[in-house]
Amino acid sequence: CGECNSHHHDLPPIPTVSPASPHRWARIPTGAPQPDRTLTPAPTRYPARMTPSRTLRSGAILAALAVALGAFAAHGLKPRLDAAMLANFETGARYQMYAALALLALGTQPGQRRAPGFLLAGAAVFSGSLYVLALSGVKVLGAVTPLGGALMIAGFVLAALDVKKEQ
Repeated sequence: CGECNSHHHDLPPIPTVSPASPHRWARIPTGAPQPDRTLTPAPTRYPARMTPSRTLRSGAILAALAVALGAFAAHGLKPRLDAAMLANFETGARYQMYAALALLALGTQPGQRRAPGFLLAGAAVFSGSLYVLALSGVKVLGAVTPLGGALMIAGFVLAALDVKKEQ
C-alpha cells in the first residue's frame, strides 16, 4: 500500500474474536463451538489452608519440635541460662506440645475448620516469643506472649464450637 513498504497484504485475514473467548488475544472464529465456561466449585469441607492432612502434619511437626526444643533446654541451655529464663523456655516447649496434641486430635475430626489455624498461630506466637525471650533476654517480648495465649484459647473454644453433633 502507499502508506508502508511491508508485504502484510499477503497474509490471510485474522478471524474475528468471539466475545466469549477466554483471553482477549485468543482467536476463536465467530460461529465456532464455544467451550462451557461455567465453573463448578469442587465440594470441600475444609478451606485450602488447613485440611485434615495438613492439620495432622502440622501437629506431628510441632510435637517433634517441642520434644527437640525441650531436650535442647534440658541439656544445652541448663548451664547457660538462669532458672527463670530456663523455665520460660520449658513453658514454651510444654505449651507447644499441648497445641501439637490438640492438632493431632483435631485432624481426625470432621468439621474442624477454624480451630487448627488458631492453635498453630497461637503456638507459634506464644512458644516462639518465650523461646526468643529466654535466649535473648529482651523483656519486651513478654508482652507478645499473651497474644499467642489468646490465639490458643480461641482455637480451643472454636474446636468445642465446631464439634459435629451425633446423629
